[in-house]
Amino acid sequence: MKNIFEIMKEYGIDMPEDKKKDFEKSVLENYKTVADYNKQVENLNKANDTIKSNDTAMKKLQDKLDAFKDVDVTELKNTIAGLEKDKTRIEDEYKDKMAKRDFDDLIKDAITSAHGKNAKAITALLDVDTLMQSKNQKEDVAAAIKKLTEAEDSKMLFGEPEPQARGGGNPIGDIGDGSHPNTTDSISSALKEFYKK
Repeated sequence: MKNIFEIMKEYGIDMPEDKKKDFEKSVLENYKTVADYNKQVENLNKANDTIKSNDTAMKKLQDKLDAFKDVDVTELKNTIAGLEKDKTRIEDEYKDKMAKRDFDDLIKDAITSAHGKNAKAITALLDVDTLMQSKNQKEDVAAAIKKLTEAEDSKMLFGEPEPQARGGGNPIGDIGDGSHPNTTDSISSALKEFYKK
């Protein structure tokens, strides 16, 4: 996948180096990649499936409650009370799952915005339980991640990805056999530069 600066260059738009970081930050804050979009669609589909299964379970519980509505027997009243507790429990579990999912997405987005290299390792360093109970989750998560980016023992988990090696050959002790198209040019220009002095 090409990065945005390569695409802009193809269309004749050059971005000065001192503006690239701010531009990239602005793009990341306002636009999502297709992969992010697909992930959100997948999460939405999962949430919809959960809602459907919860609706089915709640409808079954309501049908059972309605079947016992007119019967006035102590045992049946206890059954109804138990079913109502189950209904409340299912609703609470659903709310907890949705809150956990939203919180996990908040942490992942904050780590991505801070250029985190390993989301799992960074998450392990956070006090997730305290952050989840926070009233201002977004600000507190951002502050906790900022603290990790500045701490000596965790700042190596943040930053730009490591550059990938390009080209072929053995980089240790291999001077090449001259078959690489730029080898002769590189040697010639290096010698010219050396003897200019």
